[in-house]
Amino acid sequence: MTQEEKIDALTEMVKDMKAQLDKQDEQLAYIVARLNHMRDRAHEKREQQTAWPK
Repeated sequence: MTQEEKIDALTEMVKDMKAQLDKQDEQLAYIVARLNHMRDRAHEKREQQTAWPK
């Protein structure tokens, strides 16, 4: 394997890793948005419930 082939292989690996990280970023963004939505709904539901004095 020549130096050029090694560099090409490494650049291809880096490209694949970047694509994988981008996909993970999208998944994390979706999860965060979903959790935020669930939290907002829980707060809304809690506010609507009757608050009984202790």
